[in-house]
Amino acid sequence: INAEYMGGVLTGHQESVRCLEYDGRIVVSGSYDFTVRVWEPTTCRAIHTLHGHTNRVYSLQFEGSVACSGSLDMTIRVWDINMGVCLHLLHGHQSLTGLMNLSNGVLVSGNSDTTLRVWDVATGRCLHTLHGHTSAVTCLSVNGQYITSCSDDGTVRLWNLRTGQFVRTIADFNDPPPAAGTDHLVVWRVQCSADILACAVGRHNNNHSSMLALMDFLPPPEDAMDIS
Repeated sequence: INAEYMGGVLTGHQESVRCLEYDGRIVVSGSYDFTVRVWEPTTCRAIHTLHGHTNRVYSLQFEGSVACSGSLDMTIRVWDINMGVCLHLLHGHQSLTGLMNLSNGVLVSGNSDTTLRVWDVATGRCLHTLHGHTSAVTCLSVNGQYITSCSDDGTVRLWNLRTGQFVRTIADFNDPPPAAGTDHLVVWRVQCSADILACAVGRHNNNHSSMLALMDFLPPPEDAMDIS
């Protein structure tokens, strides 16, 4: 890195830093050393070191004074990053929580246990558990009142954020099933707007076989419709 652009180095974690969030004011980092750290980047000073997880921290989200961390210890912790204290310990997932989205006090978590969960971070209460995927959840996207999730099972699913109801399977890249001896397709990443869905799709055990799929849900223009 060109020293001309180096503003400072944040030192303190004892293992690899897996996840990082920055809001222009505060940096929050999660590490394989089981801790979450809160930093003041202009001085490179650690404001808080947050202890509690008993395994690696894989995911982070923060909003205002609240941060959420997901770990291989099967828990999610909700922290007050101003005070440096744990507000809630969220139980329910049965494996690694590597995916989260936090917006307007609502946390959506995606887990290797095949489920997603919707949480109220103010109370620590699980509002909904979303069942439907048959393998690990690999990505999630929240757009307004809808959650889009993808999975190692090759599907992209749509859920209602407010009610927790399953809406529809948007895509199933393993329908029809792959030929015998061929790895099944996995949807690794998904992003969406109100009418466009973008998916990164690949073979489960072949990193050299991948594609980007775009799906357009806009209705066709009127002049392209057959009205006869």
